[in-house]
Amino acid sequence: MGMKLEGRLARGLGAVLLGLALSGAQAQAQPATAKAKPGAARAQAAAVLPLPERVRELGGIEEYRLPNGLQILLFPDATQTTTTVNITYRVGSRHESPGEYGMAHLLEHLLFKGTQRQNDIPGAMAQRGVRFNGTTTTDRTNYFASFNANADTLAFLLDLEADRMTNSRVAKADLDTEMTVVRNEFERGENQPFAVLAQRVSAAAFTWHPYGNATIGPRSDIENVPIEKLQGFYKRYYRPDNATLLIAGAFDKAATLALVSKHFGPVARPAAPIPQPYTVEPAQDGERSVVVRRVGGQPILLAAYHVPAITHPDTPAILVYSLLMSLQPSGQLYKQLVESKLALAAGIGGLGSVDPSTTSAFAALPPGADVDKVEKLLLDLAEGRTAQPFEESELARVRDIAVNSYRQQMKNPEALIQQLSGFIATGDWRLLFQLMEDIPKVTLADVERVRNAYFKPANRTLGRYLPADKVERVEIPVAPPLDQRLATLQGPPKVEEGEQLDPVPAVLETRVNRGTLPSGVRLHTLKKQTRGNTVVLQMQLRWGERDATYALNGTGMVGSLMNEGSAGYTKQQLQDALIKLRAGLSVSSYDQGATVFLSAERDTLLPALRVMADTLRRPLLPQDAFDREIKSSIAGIEASRQEPGTLRQEATRGHYNQARGVSLGHPDYVMSVDERIAELKKTTLADVKGFYADYWSANDAQISVVGALPDGLAAEVEKLFGDWKKPAAPKFVRHVPRHVAVPPARFDAIARDKANAIVRLHEPLALNSEDADYAALELAVHIFGGGGLESRLSERVRQKEGLTYGIGASLNAGFWGNAGGFAIQGSYAPDKRERVIAVVQEEIARMAKDGVTAAELARAKKDILEGRKQSRADPGALAGSLTGLAERGETWAAAQTRDDALAAVTVEQANAAWRKHIRADGFIISTAGDFKAP
Repeated sequence: MGMKLEGRLARGLGAVLLGLALSGAQAQAQPATAKAKPGAARAQAAAVLPLPERVRELGGIEEYRLPNGLQILLFPDATQTTTTVNITYRVGSRHESPGEYGMAHLLEHLLFKGTQRQNDIPGAMAQRGVRFNGTTTTDRTNYFASFNANADTLAFLLDLEADRMTNSRVAKADLDTEMTVVRNEFERGENQPFAVLAQRVSAAAFTWHPYGNATIGPRSDIENVPIEKLQGFYKRYYRPDNATLLIAGAFDKAATLALVSKHFGPVARPAAPIPQPYTVEPAQDGERSVVVRRVGGQPILLAAYHVPAITHPDTPAILVYSLLMSLQPSGQLYKQLVESKLALAAGIGGLGSVDPSTTSAFAALPPGADVDKVEKLLLDLAEGRTAQPFEESELARVRDIAVNSYRQQMKNPEALIQQLSGFIATGDWRLLFQLMEDIPKVTLADVERVRNAYFKPANRTLGRYLPADKVERVEIPVAPPLDQRLATLQGPPKVEEGEQLDPVPAVLETRVNRGTLPSGVRLHTLKKQTRGNTVVLQMQLRWGERDATYALNGTGMVGSLMNEGSAGYTKQQLQDALIKLRAGLSVSSYDQGATVFLSAERDTLLPALRVMADTLRRPLLPQDAFDREIKSSIAGIEASRQEPGTLRQEATRGHYNQARGVSLGHPDYVMSVDERIAELKKTTLADVKGFYADYWSANDAQISVVGALPDGLAAEVEKLFGDWKKPAAPKFVRHVPRHVAVPPARFDAIARDKANAIVRLHEPLALNSEDADYAALELAVHIFGGGGLESRLSERVRQKEGLTYGIGASLNAGFWGNAGGFAIQGSYAPDKRERVIAVVQEEIARMAKDGVTAAELARAKKDILEGRKQSRADPGALAGSLTGLAERGETWAAAQTRDDALAAVTVEQANAAWRKHIRADGFIISTAGDFKAP
């Protein structure tokens, strides 16, 4: 939810490869209210409607088209247990005119307000257990929904999308409340330094093209856009010949095509052609710069360079160049800036879009850094003045990453169609496969050519003005015709199919095998044939007693240093080995243990497990990496000093510490910013290595594995970890947290120069997840504020009052102990603080007085249970569940018992649980924002 940068500044390999150049605002799904009859545009034709005509098939994706121009993409996979429906309209902020900026995004919000036939879209979705949302970028708007496969739900969604294509109520009353919600979303974005800088750089880089405009729009347009303009915008662009319907997962293809014909076939194609933008950005004629000054945050450098549209043949080489410069630890930007500790992060990301766009080099600096020095190094490297020649081995590594990334996409049909949605906006969904086919063909000569062509000072926009001795213009070449570009595209290989397994506890239990190896390592497996032969392993290590381990320094740093290499692998070799094995490895550590995640495929799990064992048992824990970790952590804390969340916690921490009777050094003590920094500064590498030497072992270890299990797994685990013992290491002693009452209080913190304010209401509860009334309270909290847009909090504070973009409530209660809690959190404009708090308190009182209804309870039960079922279809979540069940000495029967207990809750029980636990006068209320004096 909220604003995001999708590609131009994307960080991480997946974002660079898959996010590509899509950019703009993402908005949460919206609600609705309306009545009456279907519009004339959907009047049923007298003749029998033709089925969609098949166009082509590529990579398992089948393309069809209706006579009215609607494009349909189907990615059927009978082994999935879920279905996703996505409709993409080729309209975004690129299509807006002056005075209408932000209209595409605002319209996206209003399309959840209802149609003539459907007046409560979020409620209808919740009744069917559907997860839904919508997003807007510069080039497209999409609406998507995911649900446990069900023919009736699919029929409902197809009917809904066809209905709101032409019959959505775009009304003044809805605009009046939703406008303030979008304005709050705008204000939240203004609190993010990197996002603000990126938008200002884009605005400077584009003189005429709308890519220089923020997708969410300026505050003036959000607040003043006439409803007539929104209605006209809707009628111009929401039409079948401007849309693509994507359906992925489990569904009956023939029946689905018939439904598409039934619901979308009658929608008429307007006679008027679709308006198309025609503005072309002229060649940049010299360096441009911009400076942004804000309270808080850390120094950031960002240099944007114009590049061709994504359909241009130079795109693959630009992407490869970005990866070569950015990868850790081989990338030259990483080596020169991050390893040298001049910067905390650095890289290059982004591609062209449907029109020429920008790719950007960036560096995040620690406070007090020499900005001029880092800026010169960043630009010299990005523009090739001091960069070293690339080697063929580096190019091969990038190709392997690209192939591995593509393979991961093809394993997940639902995620893949989200990627395709972006490519649809840039011209054609097949461009994804074209890009993946072209990357392995890129040569080092291609990389040097695109660097010399586009990464030039005259084509750069930076956060500073620098005069030029001469004017140099970089002309952006025109992309060839799309048919020519795609003429030689070959179909991609398909990944192995999986099996359909009903993700319910009784079925899952039949696939589980639990045992203890001779060494004492506990091994739990759940065999499931997954798409692409995916297998996920989770290892849990435990040791020590809480107070003793908390007193030690650096306990949480061991895991973060594991990726720096081991006795058997350098950092680069470790990364390369995992890439070759199509594997992913992550290690997180804490005072009393560590959790390790390993993902691979059936034929690579055992080799990957050997890499994991060497990483865990023989880590290098190098000094330079430790120093970078400390410096980065301190810089992050320093940068957060003026953020509302930090200031709010600083205001409340003394109150909690006093109520708990704890002081610095106690595990329950809430440290200040300065105390956290001091703790880091006194930590040494010797502390980290000493803790590893004394505690890390498989003395108390359990491993959960889910997916396409290889033969010999148990023997390999015993061989690799059976002798990893430390008899002298302190045994694990579980800490059982106990409830401590904290008196109610009010705290208001000032966060200067922040457009968005926050509020938190917290009430500690003596609660355990196994208490008799826990399920009833869980449902009551879900109805109150945990159920998304249909919750009471969201309905009142967001939908009716228009005070916030996001507000919700959560319940916290563990299996051990009784230190539970209930919290409400939201954001708002600073001048609305007292109104927000008052409205929330009114809803708390109304909940106690009126209670929940039978309809609300039924919807909440379905929402929670459907969510649990969806989670149990995911191998990673299943591995975590196996570990949790084993840790509690339970089987899947216990999970079924909890589901049954929740399903059996009555209205009376839910109301009684709320009234018992939630006291209106028991909250610690805290706020932070740029509040003005009354």
